[in-house]
Amino acid sequence: MRKPNNDNKSYRNRQTSGNDRQPQRPQRPDRHNMTEEFFVCGIHPVEEAFDTIPAETLAKSRIYIAETRQPKALEKILGTCASLHITPIEVQMNELTKRTGETRHQGVLLELPEFRYAEVDDILEHLSPQPLVLVLDQIQDPHNLGAIIRSAAAFGVDGIIIPRDRAAQITATAIKTSAGQAYRMPVCRVSNIAQTLRELKDQDFNIVGADIDGDKVEDVNFHRATVLIMGSEGQGMRRLTRTLCDQTVRIAQNPNVESLNVSVATAILLYTASHSRDLPW
Repeated sequence: MRKPNNDNKSYRNRQTSGNDRQPQRPQRPDRHNMTEEFFVCGIHPVEEAFDTIPAETLAKSRIYIAETRQPKALEKILGTCASLHITPIEVQMNELTKRTGETRHQGVLLELPEFRYAEVDDILEHLSPQPLVLVLDQIQDPHNLGAIIRSAAAFGVDGIIIPRDRAAQITATAIKTSAGQAYRMPVCRVSNIAQTLRELKDQDFNIVGADIDGDKVEDVNFHRATVLIMGSEGQGMRRLTRTLCDQTVRIAQNPNVESLNVSVATAILLYTASHSRDLPW
């Protein structure tokens, strides 16, 4: 992670000088392609991240605050920083714009440590009594990925499996859209979705794929160990993925309305599944 330059001091403890000049930094890569550094920006998103991201992850994070921000507007953020022993770093407003690639950061940036993917075995070792694993078959949009992760956390999914190639990965955008839940939900990357599905079949998982011609969701038995597959935004499940399904499922809706966004459809299916499973809440 890039260190702040020597002009950056602890928030509210910076000694300024009329001769202080900020050195030029090279432009950062496009934020959607970041692979080693992740951030959440904006007062409310950072507050929400503090509420959802595990404390051990936050303790490894850095928070940058624009020198023009008034402490009163940041009382909750500063209080959380104090409790986690994180010292905010004061920077110039344009420094945050360079780091985020946008201007809507509200003078606050939480830079998170590198995201670490889980292994499939990690999910299998910590399954709930009625397991539900979500497989995303080449979801392309990191916003959709983040929204799906948030819904998966809300409705008790045990873990998410995504392809390593030709699919959205965990980026700053996905983490922000997930409201920090990406750091709580096990997300696995695999090289071969089809092979992973075969292995889960061997462990007696019922493989259920979302498809417009599938059964009603009420006809799916979510009491048994289930893998729910959601296909890509434009094409749905790939042909090979579909052939590995034991059952397909659809959402009943007005035929005169276009199909739902994949993140919305996923939320509906997970919500329905949650009513059939013995969840602690």
